[in-house]
Amino acid sequence: MNVYCKGIFNQMDMAVQSVINLMNTLSEEDLSIRPTAEKMSIGELLAHMSVLCQADFLIGGGASEEELDQFYEESEPKANLHAISDALLKHYTFLKEGIAALTEDELLRETTAFWGGVHSRFEWLLDTQAHFYHHRGQLHAMLVHVLKREPSVQLFE
Repeated sequence: MNVYCKGIFNQMDMAVQSVINLMNTLSEEDLSIRPTAEKMSIGELLAHMSVLCQADFLIGGGASEEELDQFYEESEPKANLHAISDALLKHYTFLKEGIAALTEDELLRETTAFWGGVHSRFEWLLDTQAHFYHHRGQLHAMLVHVLKREPSVQLFE
């Protein structure tokens, strides 16, 4: 794996672990809490986060909207903390191994997402990191502002 991808994964390792640490502050009952009507519950957010690393990798590889819908249907765990944690680690490992298997030329090759976005595979990796951090921030805000808990979980080094 090239040095730039290693740097991203050093940061992603910490981000994934911090989400697991945030999850460890939750109860199963917390997962059904929906802070905003028409938006995801805590459990739905976590289920989405648990598969987004692989989903984003598939998008970067040119997967169709139908293929992504099928992936989500088959892969998103039911809302329980153990299943979500296992899925998060599984799909993050998929991303790391998938990126590690790409050559330098493949990392720089542009692909087009089903909605028309065009990026290199490396840019898709950066987008995945941003996507994961975005949802981690949402999760942290839900814990602090909705559940009124200070999780005391380190989010950055």
